[in-house]
Amino acid sequence: LATMWLAPNVLTVLALSLWTHSAWTMLGHHISHGGYNRTDQSGRFNSRGFAQGSLWRRMVDWLDWMLPEAWNVEHNQLHHYRLGEDADPDLLERNAESWKGGERYTMPFLSMLLWKWAYYAPNTYKELKLSDMRRSGAPLPDGFDPKAPLTVGE
Repeated sequence: LATMWLAPNVLTVLALSLWTHSAWTMLGHHISHGGYNRTDQSGRFNSRGFAQGSLWRRMVDWLDWMLPEAWNVEHNQLHHYRLGEDADPDLLERNAESWKGGERYTMPFLSMLLWKWAYYAPNTYKELKLSDMRRSGAPLPDGFDPKAPLTVGE
C-alpha cells in the first residue's frame, strides 16, 4: 500500500502478484489437500470448509478465479488419482497436441502468463459441472468430449 502512489506501480504489482501466488500455492493448495485438517483446531483451515459457505469466506480465504469446489474435483479427485493417464485433465501431451509449427515454441510462454485464467479456471469449472451431471445421472450434450480441454474462446 505504501507504494501505490508510485508511477509506474511495478513494486506494488509484483508484491500483490507474489502474495496471490504464494497464498494459492502454499495455503490454498495444502489446505484443499487436507494438509491442515488434523493440526488446525479452529477448523478455518480444514479442507471441508475452506473458502466455502459464503461469499465472505470465499473472499477472505480464496480470492481467486477458480472455485475451490471446482478445484477440489479437478485437482484432488481427477488429476491426482489419474496422474499421467489419458483421464488426467491436466495431461500436457493431450492438451498441447494441437500446437503445430511455431506454436510449439510460443504457446508455452503464453500459457505461463495466461494459464490460470484461460485454461485452469474454466477447466476446473467444467470438471465440477461434469461431476454434478454424472452424480445426477444427466446425459452429456451430444458431441461433447469430456477429455478435451475447455479454454476461453472455444
